[in-house]
Amino acid sequence: MLKEFSSSVITFQDLDVDNANFRKKFSSEYQLGEWIIQLCCLIPIQIAVTRNNLFQPLKDGLSSNENYPIEVEDGHHVDIISKNISFGWYEGIFRHFGNKKVKVISSMGEQLCGKSFMLNHLVGTTFDGSRYTEGVWMSLVNTQESIYVALDFEGLKSFERTPQEDMFLALFNTIVSNLILFKNQFIINRDISTMFQKFQDCAQLYESDPKLFQARLCVIIKDVPKVDKDGIIREFQSKFDQLIAEEGEDNFITRMYGGGLDIMPWPVFGEIAWFKTLSIINKKLEKQKVKYENAITFLQNIKVIMAKLKICDWSSLDESLIQIRIATFKRLLPIAISYGLEQKDSVTKQLMDRDSGKPIEDPTINFTDYMLNDVESIELLPDADIHLYDENESFAQLSEDLRDHFEKIVQSREEMSDENKWFENYAKFSNYIVERRISRVRKWYAQNTAKLPQDNSNVIYGKYEMEQKLDKLTLLWTLCGLACHQCHLKCMKNFNHEEDHDCLTNHKCNFPCQFVEVHNKKLIPKCSHKAGHEGRHICRKIKHLCGEPCNLIDKRNCQKVCSKEIGHLDGEHLCQSTRHYCGENCSLSTVTVNGDYHCPNKCIKSHEEHHELHSCEIETCPIQCPIPYCEKRCQSDHFHTFFDLHVDHFCGNEHQCHELCEDGGVCKIVIEPKKQLQGAFIKYIQLSERLRCNKKIPPNKSKHLGKHTHNDNGFHFCEAQCHFCGYFCILPYGHEQYDHNTRHGIDVNTKIKVFEDDASEYTSVDGQGKFTLCNLRNHSRQYCLFSS
Repeated sequence: MLKEFSSSVITFQDLDVDNANFRKKFSSEYQLGEWIIQLCCLIPIQIAVTRNNLFQPLKDGLSSNENYPIEVEDGHHVDIISKNISFGWYEGIFRHFGNKKVKVISSMGEQLCGKSFMLNHLVGTTFDGSRYTEGVWMSLVNTQESIYVALDFEGLKSFERTPQEDMFLALFNTIVSNLILFKNQFIINRDISTMFQKFQDCAQLYESDPKLFQARLCVIIKDVPKVDKDGIIREFQSKFDQLIAEEGEDNFITRMYGGGLDIMPWPVFGEIAWFKTLSIINKKLEKQKVKYENAITFLQNIKVIMAKLKICDWSSLDESLIQIRIATFKRLLPIAISYGLEQKDSVTKQLMDRDSGKPIEDPTINFTDYMLNDVESIELLPDADIHLYDENESFAQLSEDLRDHFEKIVQSREEMSDENKWFENYAKFSNYIVERRISRVRKWYAQNTAKLPQDNSNVIYGKYEMEQKLDKLTLLWTLCGLACHQCHLKCMKNFNHEEDHDCLTNHKCNFPCQFVEVHNKKLIPKCSHKAGHEGRHICRKIKHLCGEPCNLIDKRNCQKVCSKEIGHLDGEHLCQSTRHYCGENCSLSTVTVNGDYHCPNKCIKSHEEHHELHSCEIETCPIQCPIPYCEKRCQSDHFHTFFDLHVDHFCGNEHQCHELCEDGGVCKIVIEPKKQLQGAFIKYIQLSERLRCNKKIPPNKSKHLGKHTHNDNGFHFCEAQCHFCGYFCILPYGHEQYDHNTRHGIDVNTKIKVFEDDASEYTSVDGQGKFTLCNLRNHSRQYCLFSS
């Protein structure tokens, strides 16, 4: 108890604020941002309520918008709902302390027994203990080691709440908390026994998951005199022993409270023992294992839990988190591949490790350290924000900025006399830019899925989809390199373009005329030949050479005019080109799965060489791999189909099978909203989903051995459904047990009119618009174990 108290007073007139010694003695310094955060943490926010027998998450303390889209790509309704849940000012605080560990302490129990009051004294929150608490309120206490999230729950057994609503609150509390303070009155009555039975109902909804149910339950009996302490412990202990004996291994304590159970008689308020008992609770909280590694993980998990409770989704929380994580990366993947960012609009977001909150490394490296020859030491642009992929833009436009940067900063094409060397350097440069992007995106995916089971079908297909898109990026930036249609430079389009080859320059040679002495040191004109030509640079200002049309002017690679001396007597006019190409169409012609294919390129063999097989510059087969969704090209010789039209065009890589699982039963159960023609309510029902095969097709094969399955010897649900709520049996397909079993949902077949003037019908139990879980209806055993 408080033994001594003193205070000092000073008048405003005596304040000497200009005196440095006075300011040093009496003033305090605070970081403004931290002070504002501490102030905000003193304000609790309501995060959920229970209404109409349903769990209703709130958005910034207000009723959330119910107009969620019915048709969602991949059916990730939990993800959509969780994104609509927000905790107001605490959102920014959680993200600010993103790397701190989180423990959750909650207070629950009977009405008007001082739950909020005790929680305030225990952790320093400011919940309003003078009034009736509705739903769930949240506050936050930040310490040097971790963040303590305090949840204050509405009192159970309220006249305004149904048993099902109490059950939802108890279940939410159990899933999210580390330590639960369950406060009761001094006497065990029928209401308390009924309350424990509701906990038992909760235990039937979820599987016993040691990672999910880690909370320690502290049953606190209010205002127990010291002389009654032992007796009240025995009384409560006998009640729990009786329940455990009746329910066996399925009792709610074993299934839901992995942290254990404590029965704590609490002294009468005002006694010294009342405050000493607080320290005992504090020690229990400190000993509890950290359930959330950081605030970011807590923020995501609690929102997903709330979304699942809202739609009565009793599936594995881990599976939902995996689905949401992979769905998020699928949604962000196009931006990540295109820009190396997660978001590219008014707000730019870097690629992040969502478990640690740290950005994916984007180091600056030097050109010469990696690839380029005869190039000065120049730092490379960071990867983030370089535009590398756009399906709605031509490659010539997409690559323009990167080409310009290379020419201005690294090596100018106009000033490079060796086109082959310049093209080689630019190809190395662009390849490295692309490979760096691919490496960062793979690292981004790997770090964010490192804690997920790698044999999970969502993880497998998410990675495969990423690799397919990365293959598209690689193919897009594979340069053509064949001769330009209008000059002698190399084509700068990507290798599978359909238009004419184009070097993307003005096709003019920019070097000065080499006959310098003839121009008498005047301004030397530029060469008149096409860019990339062989031989000397010659202008048209003065006639330096013969200039008559070349005898082979109709052949490819011809420079058009004779390069011999003026007045030469041999009568044969030839240009500077050492080789004039044949120019006939390439002989490659074959049949593919997409129809007939004819190589669009021209023969580059010498016109002087007798040949029947016309071959272009491409050495490999240009036909696309026949495996569905593979974007790669055949790796065989260009003419490997010349003598046999029915050969395979495999790329030589392993492929993911895309067929559906052939095993019996239900691969996956999903929750979907049921469309309503009228009214504002949305019904969520269970549907079955057939997963894709997870086997790999070996290289150079069109299919794998064995039947298609999403997981070898994997679990498949029974196909039977409850006749009332439509939820699937949770036992394995072909189970020997005669009765089916399920974790029930809302009874969708019992309907009444909610509004007299509304012709539509909605699920209800008693005409009050309350949605009731199938197994909580007062009906026969078939609701819980529906007969085979």
